[in-house]
Amino acid sequence: MRYLNRGGIYARVCDATWRNCGDTGPSKLFGGRWNAPGAFGVLYLCADRAVAAANARWAYERDGRFTLFDRRPDRRPYLQEFAVRKSRFVDAVTAPGLAALDLPASYPIGVSRAKCRAIGTSAYAEGAHGIGCRSAAEATREHIAGEELALFDIAGSLATPGRRIPFRRWYPLPHLR
Repeated sequence: MRYLNRGGIYARVCDATWRNCGDTGPSKLFGGRWNAPGAFGVLYLCADRAVAAANARWAYERDGRFTLFDRRPDRRPYLQEFAVRKSRFVDAVTAPGLAALDLPASYPIGVSRAKCRAIGTSAYAEGAHGIGCRSAAEATREHIAGEELALFDIAGSLATPGRRIPFRRWYPLPHLR
C-alpha cells in the first residue's frame, strides 16, 4: 500500500435526525464502501462541498422517487465540518496508489464494494488511519466528483467536529441562499 498525507477541513452530510454526526456505529453495523457490516466503524468524510452535494443526492435520491427538495426544509441534511489533523492515509486517489491496491485507473468505476472492503480490512489490520479515496458519488467514466476520506474508528481522535451548517447555507444552489 502507498500512503498520502491528508488533513484540513472535511465535511459529512448528516441526516436532520442524527444526534451525533461523528458516530461510526451505524457504519460498523451496516458497512460502507471500505468496511463490511460488523467489521469496524468508519467516518466517511467529503473533501469539499461539491462532493458533499453529490453524496447527498446519492443518499437521498437513489431510489428515484424523491429529490432533496421534496423533503421539508427542516428535514434536509445538514453539513457537519470536521477538522482532520494532517496524517498519512492509504492512497486510493493517485495512479501509483491505485496500482499498489490493484485497482484500475478508472476507479471507482467498475470496482465492487467487496473489493474495496477487502482493501479496507487489510488497511485496518495494518493499523492505517483510513483511506483517502476518489468519490464514488455520481462518478462516471468522464467525471470523478472529487475526494473523500474514510477515517477508521481507531483514528477517530484525528477528527474534531466543527461548524454545523444548515442545508440552505451549504447546498450549492444559488436560489436557496
